[in-house]
Amino acid sequence: MRIGVTGDTHGDLANIKRAVNALPDVDLWFHMGDFGSDFKKLVQLTGKHVDFVRGNCDILGSEAPNELVVEYGGVKFFLTHGHIYNVNFGIQKLVYRAQELNCQVALYGHTHIPQIAMVGDVLVLNPGSPTRPLSDSGKTVGLLTIENHKAKAEVFKL
Repeated sequence: MRIGVTGDTHGDLANIKRAVNALPDVDLWFHMGDFGSDFKKLVQLTGKHVDFVRGNCDILGSEAPNELVVEYGGVKFFLTHGHIYNVNFGIQKLVYRAQELNCQVALYGHTHIPQIAMVGDVLVLNPGSPTRPLSDSGKTVGLLTIENHKAKAEVFKL
């Protein structure tokens, strides 16, 4: 199973299309917020299911939750934008929450900086941003590959 991961798209349809084109053969998508409503664009472009969360720039009362736990391929995923876990200052609170929820993977956005890390037994992925990067990595999108109940993360430059 292959899962595309994006976030911090901020309504930029052209770059959302670039992210989709970079990962044409995924089974579903995760959107990490800012703008969580961009999940609708992902659905329209791909016809795939999209799990999504609310970011700090999303409208209060939006249909997106602040955090979400889903399971695919025998792997539990914790999705959150990251701002409520102060990810600008480190990912430990995020990892603790994922462990509390018995998740093997923690996904977040907010920093616009891609990251892949293994913290204890939790794989952490921030896909960066396909629209407004804040690192030398440039515009990026993430990919999760699930095989034999284990997840592997990659980040691709657009």
